[in-house]
This record gives sequence, C-alpha cells and structure tokens, in this order.
Amino acid sequence: MARIRLVVSASLFLAMAGFGITVPILPFMARELGTSPIGVSLLISLFALAQFLSGPVWGSLSDRYGRRRILAAGLAGYSLSFFLAGLSTTLPALIGSRALGGLLSASVFPASQAFIADKTSREDRGPAMAVMGAWINLGFLLGPVIGGALSPLGYRTPMFVAGAVTAATSAFAALGLREPGEAVSKVEATGERAAAPRGWPSPADIRAALTSPTSPYLWMTFAVSFSMAGLTALLAYFVIDRLGGASLDAATIFTALGLVGFIAQSLLVGRLIRRFGEHRLAIGGTLVSVLGLVALVPATTLAPAVAAVMVAGLGVSLLRPSLTSSVSCLTPLPQGLTMGVQSSLDSLGRMAGPIACGWVYGYGVTLPFLTSATILALFGTWLTRTGVPSPDARGSRRPVARPLPRP
Repeated sequence: MARIRLVVSASLFLAMAGFGITVPILPFMARELGTSPIGVSLLISLFALAQFLSGPVWGSLSDRYGRRRILAAGLAGYSLSFFLAGLSTTLPALIGSRALGGLLSASVFPASQAFIADKTSREDRGPAMAVMGAWINLGFLLGPVIGGALSPLGYRTPMFVAGAVTAATSAFAALGLREPGEAVSKVEATGERAAAPRGWPSPADIRAALTSPTSPYLWMTFAVSFSMAGLTALLAYFVIDRLGGASLDAATIFTALGLVGFIAQSLLVGRLIRRFGEHRLAIGGTLVSVLGLVALVPATTLAPAVAAVMVAGLGVSLLRPSLTSSVSCLTPLPQGLTMGVQSSLDSLGRMAGPIACGWVYGYGVTLPFLTSATILALFGTWLTRTGVPSPDARGSRRPVARPLPRP
C-alpha cells in the first residue's frame, strides 16, 4: 500500500508541476497571439469548463476499465495538449489545445482519489487524502517557479517542458501502479459490498450522487473551490491597488499560501482527522477559512495580508481532505463516479469564482473576499445543520453505503 500511495502522490505532484509551469506563461502567449485580458480569463475558464463537463465521465470509466488505465491515458492525452499549445500559432489553436487539456486532465483527480479509496480503510482514508493534497500543493507551488525560470528561453519552451513532464508521469503511473481490485479491496478494508461498476455515467447516476448523503460535502467542495479561486484570481490586483505592492509581493503571498497547504496537509491534517473526524474538522476548517478571508479586509500592508491568507489557506487545507474522505466513505455509488462528480463541482467553483469575484471587485477591492467568506459561511451552515455522521476513526457508528442494483 505504501508503494501505491507513493506512486499516486508522485504522479499528482508531477502532473500539477506540469500544469503550474504554464501558469505564468499562458497570459503572455495569449497576448502574443492577439487576445485581451478578458480573453485570457475566458481561456482559463474554458479549461475549467471542460473539466466540469468531463469529470464524472472519467471517474465512471475508471470504475469500469480500471484506475491505472484511465489515469495513464488521461495523462498521456494531457501531455499532448501541452505540446499542441506550444505549437499553436493562432488563438483558435491555443484555445483548442487548452480545451483538450481540460477534457483530458479531468481524469487525474477522480482516478487518483478512487485509487486511494479502493486501497484504504475508513480510518486511513482521510490521512491518505491529506497526503495527496500536500503533494498537489507542492507541485503547484514549484511549477510556476520552474515556468518563470524557463521563460527567458521563450514562451513556448515551458509548454514543451510541461508536456514532457506529464508524458513521463503517464509512463510512471502505467508502470508503477497495479489495478486495486476495487470490490475485493473494499470488502477487506471496510466489510462493505462495493457498488457495481456502471461504465458511462447516466444523468440518473449524477442525480443520485447529488441527492445522496454525500450531497452537503459535494456542494461544500464547490464553495471551497469558488472561494479560493476568487481569492487567488484577485490577490495580485489587491496587492497592487490596496497595498501598493509589486509582483514580488504577490509572489510572497502565493508562496506562503502554497507552503501552508503543504505543511498542514503533510504533517497536521491526518492527525486531526484521526482525533476529531472528518465532519468536525470540515466545520472547523470552514470557520478558520472564513476568519482568514474576513481578516484580509482591513489589511493595508503586506504582513497582515500574508498572515490573513495563511489563515485562509490553513482552513482550506483542513477542509479539502475532510470533504473528499467523507464523500468517499458515505457514497452509495461507485468510487470513481463519485470522485468524478466531486471533481466536476470543484471545476465549477474554479470557473465561477474568478468571474463572480472579478465582477464585484469593480465595486470595491475587498468585496471579493467578503463574497468568498459569505459563500463559505452559507454552505458551511448547511453542512453543520445536516448532522450527517462522520466516518471518523474513533469507533462511532458510521453509515454503510449500500450497493445500487445492477443495471
């Protein structure tokens, strides 16, 4: 099991590093091809839209054809999209490559999370999800640094490097992983019968996920993604307009945010899940995140702004693994499909957050943070009022997911 976790975590780290390499480069490429800042925003939103549409499909296909195959195939196609982006000489070609990248990269998270869910007990699932999150944060933290370092070689060079890194990740996953045998592993780990693989997802499957006991956790995933995407999209503008800072100050805040996520999820979250359970930790993480976002409002210098963002990042680091583990343990549906629906809602939040927060920014530079805090507080209140028991590790009574009838 340790080897599987290592390979999955390394695959996610490399995949996110490949994505992060392109973050500081894409706006310059798009401008070189004649688009406006609005066009760049739409380009980013298109990537998230493609992930939103294809997430449940990839997750469900991993139930039927195997996690390793879907993960490796998606990464290979994602690699191709980077090479196509690097070769793009027109704006439609760049847009098409990014749409393809969004469609294919949507396989990575559902297949990886389902892989870990198949091979862990309830008690170990939350800590395992936290470790995965730590490696994702580290990859996203280092990727932009590498992209910036490569940019003097030309804007297209980082795209080719990202493609090569992702291709190597695909081969690494294909050679280093074995199919977990979901039904067998779930019986051994939890004593449950696993739901039957259903292949291509139907609207009824997605409705079942959104109306199951996992629903509050799924929609809370959307709220977290919405809030953090809005925060990260506007932080650089906030640094310039409110703090009078420069790009180095913005980089400091983003680095602090990434480091908090990596340290918390690698060293702290697993212990807290074992002590308090996912449900309580998700509620606590919501409170911490809201406090961090609200604390940004009065900040007028860099130090309090960095501190506030670190608090918000800590809260999100508590939230994400708790939500994913709860969804995995409570679902009555196959793991891949469920993780795909959660990934889809995460993408929807990343698409809607920057748009909504960018709109309210025109009415006040602190309004995006208040908006994000309000969204988190509203969905967190719903999560608190559900009273859904957490699949915690302290021997409490836990719901048992019942298998759906075979189609």
